[in-house]
Amino acid sequence: MRATTTLHRQQAGREIDQLLLQIKGLVFVRELLRQRGASETELEEHSAEIGRLRWRLARLVKGDLEGRAAA
Repeated sequence: MRATTTLHRQQAGREIDQLLLQIKGLVFVRELLRQRGASETELEEHSAEIGRLRWRLARLVKGDLEGRAAA
């Protein structure tokens, strides 16, 4: 059971890292788009994706913290 928990945490950690990179990239690109006069629709699409990824990140972190509390 402990090996499964460790593997799950490692996988969650990698997914958290990937999500953070994606969010950072989207925030950076959204700002570039804003500076270059992108439409409100384009900016909103980026913001919506950032929000979706932030929600996923929060769920992963919360799940990991709950898993650690149970261990």
